[in-house]
Amino acid sequence: MLRTVLLLCACAPAAAAQTSLTVDGVPEGAPFTVSASATPNVLVIDLAFEPEWHAYAEDVGGGQPVEVHVSDDSALDAAGALVLPEAPGGKLEGEVRLRLPLEPLEDGGALALDATLHVQVCDALECLAPMALRITGEVEVLDVLLVSPMAGERADRVVGWLKARGFEVAPTTYADVTQERCDAADVVLADSYLFRANGGATADARRLPRTETPIVAVGFLGTQLVEAHGVAMTSGYI
Repeated sequence: MLRTVLLLCACAPAAAAQTSLTVDGVPEGAPFTVSASATPNVLVIDLAFEPEWHAYAEDVGGGQPVEVHVSDDSALDAAGALVLPEAPGGKLEGEVRLRLPLEPLEDGGALALDATLHVQVCDALECLAPMALRITGEVEVLDVLLVSPMAGERADRVVGWLKARGFEVAPTTYADVTQERCDAADVVLADSYLFRANGGATADARRLPRTETPIVAVGFLGTQLVEAHGVAMTSGYI
């Protein structure tokens, strides 16, 4: 199925979706830096090692391999194994990104995350003592307003798909959507079906309220919406 995705705003959703976290326990003068951020579905940890220093992706008979554990007190839990980049010889060197899949244990609101990064850092002459770096913060959940041509199976599937990835989703239709609901959402997803399956929603799509909320406009109805709003530039794909 051909589909054109037209983005009215590309920057604000990404900024809102990714929450910066606090990292505690890095010793003063350590030969590396670490930062962390998360969405409800993934914890991202970025490490940057000074030249000649490294950590370990696996047990090679030297330092302790990196591990990430999520506390039982968190509103999120690990949903899979820690994903590591390629590590020739088992060493993590230079700029390294670790990714831990997450799943929410609660619905809505900000989700408390408390995790620990276990890492040992070495160079050719020595290994520093193993470190346990605590990663904490409140992970924000994006509220998505799904605007569909009509209620039904497709809308239900889109809602389920988004919720499974950590979004809060409120469905409505082009005929029923209001300014207040658009303004209250973090993102408006204006959906579209194939050309002849939109249930006569073209005129309603063109009347979608103008809002400061970022809009992701999809397909034929998205094109109508963009034209009606007088948008001069979009980005997307077919």
